[in-house]
Amino acid sequence: MEDSKERPSPGSGAGAGALDSAETSTIAPAEKTLEALASLSYRAGELQDYLNSTCESMVDLLGDGLAAVTLYRNGKKNVLALVPPPSEPIPPLDIHGPISTYVIQTGETLCVEDTDQEVRYGSPPEGYHSYLGVPLRLPKGEVVGTICYFDSETRHFRDNEVQTAQLFAERVAIALDNYDLYQDLKQHSTKLEELVQDRTSQLLAARDELAHKEKLAAVGEFATRLTHEIRNPLTTIRLALEYLQQNTTDGSHKRAELAGNEVSRLERMLNEVLMYTKPAQATLKPVELDVFCADFVLTNESLAQAQDLTLTLEVGKPATVMADADKLTQVFLNLTRNACDASSAGQAIACTTGLNGNDGFVRMHNSGAIIPPDKLNVITDAFVSGKPNSSGLGLAIVKSLVDVQQGRLSITSNAEDGTTFTVYLPLVKKAPVKEALTKQSKEEQDLTATESQN
Repeated sequence: MEDSKERPSPGSGAGAGALDSAETSTIAPAEKTLEALASLSYRAGELQDYLNSTCESMVDLLGDGLAAVTLYRNGKKNVLALVPPPSEPIPPLDIHGPISTYVIQTGETLCVEDTDQEVRYGSPPEGYHSYLGVPLRLPKGEVVGTICYFDSETRHFRDNEVQTAQLFAERVAIALDNYDLYQDLKQHSTKLEELVQDRTSQLLAARDELAHKEKLAAVGEFATRLTHEIRNPLTTIRLALEYLQQNTTDGSHKRAELAGNEVSRLERMLNEVLMYTKPAQATLKPVELDVFCADFVLTNESLAQAQDLTLTLEVGKPATVMADADKLTQVFLNLTRNACDASSAGQAIACTTGLNGNDGFVRMHNSGAIIPPDKLNVITDAFVSGKPNSSGLGLAIVKSLVDVQQGRLSITSNAEDGTTFTVYLPLVKKAPVKEALTKQSKEEQDLTATESQN
């Protein structure tokens, strides 16, 4: 059957003049479209407008039909552009069956004059009866999609129409390749920025840590010399005061006792300075928090009793953590002394143990004087204190000792709930069952081998 849109080839008989006119009317729109494409600039990252304009130009050139750009990736066909546009977004389609799949598989241009008669390539969209498909071939040779034109009538596609469609396909393939390169570059740039930011943060943290260590080293050297010079006179004074306490009247005895207490306080402050300036080191071993806290309360409840306070313990779920028991004792001695200093006679200091996710915790609470709100966020900084006659190093030491055990310290303090210090420590990691069984089997084999040798 003769195609109603098919035109005779140039120079085929008497109608050559009319033919030239017809040919001119066919080519002129193509030249106009190519000129428009030449002036159309694809800008990085703005692919959709470019593809839509390409499909519009295809329709303007070839007639009142349907133009589409498709992309085949990850086993699916995605319609990137469609003119006329659909009323609803087109979801990814299965690659099997559509007529454009043949173009992808062969990498060749396909023209079907009558899809109702030529069914071996598959079916076009409903209402269309002819097809022109050109593969989208990237510069490296990979075919990733098609640019297609469907006509509502049967037709023969001329060579110049096919060549123009191929030119569109070449431009679209270059645009797709540029878009992929742009996305890769953008992703690489984002990762590079993240790496730079991360590295910068690490360098700043290292610089701050180095500055802190240098500061501590200078303070430590000064504190060591100063402590050495002060400790010997203080020891002499304390011994003299103890002698006076034993050999004087009641009034002089009281004054000597008060002076002795002040000497002890000065010695404790000197010890805190030395402890703060000395780099903390910890030897982490499994510690059962409920057992540790029970021993601690039993050993140190006299600190609370001396000030008419009680030290209680509430054990929650058992938790075995990685910690340094000696460092942990120093932590809770400082926290207990702070709680005693903040509490009034008759009050209780509550110690609680338990589990919180991947951490075990010990919580120490008192209902006494709270930490001033303006100091709550900096209370663990050196030389910051919420009470008079304090060195301001106690909680700084607590934090450094918790940090060196890979734990964390949480502090809350308000008039309604009192003050709570919570120390979180990582739980002991259990070996996977498979590894444990493998290790046990290996030990049994070694034992058997040893017995055989004996």
